[in-house]
Amino acid sequence: MAARDGQPAGKVSLRLILSDPAVRVVLLMIFVIMLGFGIVAPILPLYARSFGVSYKAASLLISAFAFTRLITDPFSGRIVDRFGERLSAMAGVLIVGVSAFLAGLPSSFRLVVLLRAVGGAGSSVFFSALYSYLLRVVPRDRMARTMSVFYGTLNVGIIAGGPIGGIVAHAFGLASPLFIYSGLCLASGMLYLRFMPQAPSSEAGSGEAISHERAHGAGEGTLEQVRALLRTPAFPTVLVLNLAFSWLATGVYDTLVPLFAKEGLGVSTVGVGAIFAMAVAGEFCFLYPAATMADRVGRRPVVVASFAVMAIMIAAVGWAGSPIMLGLLVAVLGFSSGAAAGAPAAMLSDVAPGRGSGTAVGVFRFAGDLGFMLGPFVAGVSAGAFGFKGAFAVMTIPAIVSVAFALRTKETLVRSRGRAPAELPRTVVQEEPGTL
Repeated sequence: MAARDGQPAGKVSLRLILSDPAVRVVLLMIFVIMLGFGIVAPILPLYARSFGVSYKAASLLISAFAFTRLITDPFSGRIVDRFGERLSAMAGVLIVGVSAFLAGLPSSFRLVVLLRAVGGAGSSVFFSALYSYLLRVVPRDRMARTMSVFYGTLNVGIIAGGPIGGIVAHAFGLASPLFIYSGLCLASGMLYLRFMPQAPSSEAGSGEAISHERAHGAGEGTLEQVRALLRTPAFPTVLVLNLAFSWLATGVYDTLVPLFAKEGLGVSTVGVGAIFAMAVAGEFCFLYPAATMADRVGRRPVVVASFAVMAIMIAAVGWAGSPIMLGLLVAVLGFSSGAAAGAPAAMLSDVAPGRGSGTAVGVFRFAGDLGFMLGPFVAGVSAGAFGFKGAFAVMTIPAIVSVAFALRTKETLVRSRGRAPAELPRTVVQEEPGTL
């Protein structure tokens, strides 16, 4: 893994990042599947409301997906190790696609929530493959920039999908984006099956992990690694940052903004898609420049500045008095979230490189999915209890906590070729092949 530390950050270019065929395939896959997600995301709360349910109940349609991802995260790496990359990825994406298709058929709201929950389990297995693959093969000195390209590609898919979702829903009904999402999930699975390179040393890693599990018990080694990670001062900060970023994505962007636009300002479904696209377009503008700074200057300054601005802008969005003002404020919010997007994963690479990375990714994704699940639920409850202004104010809390944690954490970027800040126990190899 010497390549992770050897190259000066200044020599890394976007062309160099994209020259890696494995990275290119991951980017293509994530674009296809997030195009489908972008088509669905702005419409999903409105689809829930079409069943005549409350704001609180509508938020469950998003939280259910996150809840099953959350409880599946600790096991997704083991599933991939046992059944292999291709089979696990295909099974995961098929579950997401089929459940989305069935959720769009005429049914009860409870059944739709159940089907979205089933899709969350498939999503956990599929995305753990992509996330830990990048963490394992990308050199540390370009991790923030690579992850910024990853998130940028993700956001390009959402940007393209947002307006399409609004137009499709307007023309064919609120359930129609789910059918398109289903088809794109299947297309992403075919890309994985056809083009995804085998992860390096995955077979050896899996064999060592299985041997250790037989000797010491399946969960003992993983718990050992989790304890070691949590004793590292920077790792809890990484978890808080990822929770806060996911909270923002689902609680603010995917829940409060569409509901506020539609029911607070009277914006059409097409307009909701356009506002959503403005958010991710603003995010896209700052992804790579901020990631370059995180790789060259350090993670901590980028995190503190971006999450502080994020907290201010979340509160400000609730005071928008017109659709135009809402779009402008959401775009500025996108600037801050774009600046923050790559830093948590880059800090994770600093804290837990190489051996034990699968466990680190599992805990990292668990924290993100906790925010993914809680964000929409708290947003829905807050909107019903305090109105939209109060709800947006409540949603600033994780960003504020993130700034506090970042301020008390030392810089994690280490440019020397010496040992990483947090080398994990070498008795277990939890190598996961393949996080928003």
